[in-house]
Amino acid sequence: FFASPCYTPARTQPASPRTPPIATAAQLAANQANAQHSSGPVSPEGKSTSARNRLTHGFRSSTVLLPGDDPAEYEALLTELSEHLGPADLTETRFVREMADAEWRLRSVRRHMESALSRHIAALAAQNPSMDPSGLQSLAVETLHQTGCSYATWLRYETKFERQYDRAYTAWSRYQDVQHRASNQQSSKPQLDFALLQALSLPPSPNIGPSGSNVQKVNAPHPAVSQNPPSEGPRAVSAEERITPPPPPPDFAPGGIAQ
Repeated sequence: FFASPCYTPARTQPASPRTPPIATAAQLAANQANAQHSSGPVSPEGKSTSARNRLTHGFRSSTVLLPGDDPAEYEALLTELSEHLGPADLTETRFVREMADAEWRLRSVRRHMESALSRHIAALAAQNPSMDPSGLQSLAVETLHQTGCSYATWLRYETKFERQYDRAYTAWSRYQDVQHRASNQQSSKPQLDFALLQALSLPPSPNIGPSGSNVQKVNAPHPAVSQNPPSEGPRAVSAEERITPPPPPPDFAPGGIAQ
């Protein structure tokens, strides 16, 4: 097909952008009136309930205490850990609280997993009355996802909170080691200063002693000045002293016979 030189294609007009319809004043007023009736809960109780609308198990939420949990039981756990570890400052208190949160959630995961398995095994036992208990347990583990949460998901939550507890405990232990080393270095500083002065053969300061306490000031001798009187050299021996024998002991005569 060859286009004729006299053929002129029809020009297409570009589509004009679609203009959205303009709402009338009556429609705007009705919309604003409807919005006043769908603004959500207003009271604190209603907002708290609305925040938990999609809450299933709460193991991915930032809230530690779920509806139905006993705050006194959580405080007892936190108190027990605090008495056992004895936090001394704000950093140690933070580590202890993280351990308490992880331990609380770990206990909750195991309790809910046991409850889910028990209810699912009971439902399977009603459907399969001739199946033995071991078979029911295996079937319940394999089909637990039918309840909304699989067995692997429960184990993943359990591992998550176990690691969270271990990380907080490891961080607390390292912080304790750093504090202990800093305390030891501070207490051993006077001993190091005294040993350094002894190695340099310098007189110690009156405020520095082996134990870091004040010592009595003693005038130390100058290392270049000797404290012993100068020696006069060896004494000359006369000829008589070299020839004359030493006197005999008082209990012997000159002949060697005892008196």
